Amino acid sequence: MTVRTADRTLDIFEHFAERREPITASQLARDLSLPTSTCFSLIRTLVDRGYLYYLQSRGPFYPTRRLLSIAEEIATHDPIAQYVRPLLVALRDKAGETVILGKLKGTGVVYLERVESNQPIRYSRRIGFVRDIHASSIGKAILAIMDDKTRDRLLAQVRYPKLTDKTIRTRAQLIDSVDEGRKRGYWLNVDESTPDVTGIAQPVPIFGDFYGVALIGPSYRFERNMTAYAKALTKTVHKVSEAVSELKRN
Repeated sequence: MTVRTADRTLDIFEHFAERREPITASQLARDLSLPTSTCFSLIRTLVDRGYLYYLQSRGPFYPTRRLLSIAEEIATHDPIAQYVRPLLVALRDKAGETVILGKLKGTGVVYLERVESNQPIRYSRRIGFVRDIHASSIGKAILAIMDDKTRDRLLAQVRYPKLTDKTIRTRAQLIDSVDEGRKRGYWLNVDESTPDVTGIAQPVPIFGDFYGVALIGPSYRFERNMTAYAKALTKTVHKVSEAVSELKRN
């Protein structure tokens, strides 16, 4: 169950990330379908706390850098990021594709870390994005390392919305894809969530929870480089496992 006030506060910041320009209180209320009084109260609180500022009296407003400063301070001391992110950067540099660290969240996979490709044509999603498990290479990889009871309980909750013409639409198809990945040694998502985009992933348990690392990018590049990408991914996942073991010892 979500808390409405927290939801609305986060909606405000996410709206600024999409809009990328100042906005008036009345326009924000319309954009987010908020009661005007509620919107003004949220804005006033965030202004008082230093997270928003008015460009002019009663005019448009915009976030200050306080949220960024706090987020950077938090991220600097994230124990997983400290140990794992450098390995993800090295994988990006080796393969030239976007690298994602994801974690199971309900019936989806949430992106916790992203190291974006430097190539002009690349896969790009914000940290915090959630992909349905049936249309995610990381999701399939995580399903593969679950015990049967845990997997069956999760699959009983999964819905199979169609995202592309190649999206998996049934439990049987998903299980077949997971089993194919076991034989292959890595798990695939080829055009299943986004047309002309391929992802390959492997699972990595972290602190007893379900995570996965994926390389994602244009399908035409993966068709040419799949073997090399898979080898680089495997080496990285082994290094991540070693880094997590070191983190536990510390």
